[in-house]
Amino acid sequence: MVGTGRVDITPPLTIPYLSYASQGRHQLFRGVHDPLYAKAVVMDDGERRVALLVVDSIGLSRSIMGEGRDFIEEVRQRAEQLCGIQADHIMISATHAHSTPETAGFRPLLDHPGAKAWLEILADQLASAVALADRNRVPVRLKQAVGRVDGLGWSRRIIGKDGKVYQSVPRPPAEEVADWGANDPEVTVLCFEGMDGKPKMVLVHFACHPVTVQVQPLVSADFPGAATAFIEGAGIGCECCVYLQGAGGSINPVRRTTNFEDVARYGQTLAGEVIKLLGVMSAPDYPVAANKVDAAQAKVMVPSRELPAPGTLEQEYRDLAKAQEAADTEQERQELKGAMAELEEQMARVKKGDAPIEAEVQVLRVGEAVLVGIPGEPFAEIGLEIKQWRDAPRALCIGYANDYLGYIAPPAAWEQGGYEVSLGMWSIVGPEAYGKLLAAGRALVKKLFSDVL
Repeated sequence: MVGTGRVDITPPLTIPYLSYASQGRHQLFRGVHDPLYAKAVVMDDGERRVALLVVDSIGLSRSIMGEGRDFIEEVRQRAEQLCGIQADHIMISATHAHSTPETAGFRPLLDHPGAKAWLEILADQLASAVALADRNRVPVRLKQAVGRVDGLGWSRRIIGKDGKVYQSVPRPPAEEVADWGANDPEVTVLCFEGMDGKPKMVLVHFACHPVTVQVQPLVSADFPGAATAFIEGAGIGCECCVYLQGAGGSINPVRRTTNFEDVARYGQTLAGEVIKLLGVMSAPDYPVAANKVDAAQAKVMVPSRELPAPGTLEQEYRDLAKAQEAADTEQERQELKGAMAELEEQMARVKKGDAPIEAEVQVLRVGEAVLVGIPGEPFAEIGLEIKQWRDAPRALCIGYANDYLGYIAPPAAWEQGGYEVSLGMWSIVGPEAYGKLLAAGRALVKKLFSDVL
């Protein structure tokens, strides 16, 4: 039995988006290009119920409601009160679309008038999506397929023969590249087929940063929103399509634009492969997956990244401010402004502190597949490693699940350097987190699939 629920969570224009550091964080939207949704899927195998809640969001920090409150747990508890699903059987993840409210915690959202009231409403909306899904449960058959989507994403961490990390386009010439970086063009489709043979509800798992229209002033769900809308509108009977963001922390779209034409193009590219796979799975003799759902979670203490002494950065900032006041040219002033913006990012991270951090790893079993929730921006290497596990027939990494702890980068990336491991609010945990989170996830997967392997 599976049900779906959908709630429009498009924010008022008084709620800020992230914006670029050089422009000043927390700018206000000017309008809405396309709506944002929270989509929930409740799955019931007759013995237990689990819920998957996916939000068109850059990320959901547990601490966005302020000291002493836990946003993720509050949403789970509200959902449990509404429909009885155990709080620890609910996974909450984000698509990581960047043209959405800044709920990842780069800056205190509560500093903005009306933000607290909006967050309370958002929590109720998210819980309501789960309750709606629970009430909409109907009998289904579960099928799954794997395809490939080329021409959408590629690694944004190219290693040159000079040892440098190249992260922007245009790409360096092939003869100058030592390593093109990890990428994962696979798409996994979980189809919940109704008794009429139509794909009533579809989960689409893919890994790529939704930064086609990055941090610009129009609300947008980016290409995941375009892809799911395309599938729902394709006339194949799909009532709800949910995008599951994989390990796309180091994967970007192939073009660096703020272009809604590319949003549509990427959406169509992904949707086309999904619709093809749904057609293949619609055959009456296509294998049906096991009728089994389950959930498990573990808390892991991970160390903070290394931080400099706070006073050092503050003094450097004061020196730059004085230099900017004394600058002779506008070009010099702008260069100093950029350096000050970079220091503001570093100071914000240092202010957060270097105490060990509690991270939740959660796994959901869905038939013969398992979703491994990682509370941050996992590099492609994490997703590829999880797919190699033989503890379950199909294991998939779900990024941005149940918290936002910044990039989860492998030790090699820390040695190479680059944006993701530089000092800022996108870099919360240290290199040890990579192995600790993977180990915790694998132990949970083995537990849930002990009856299979």
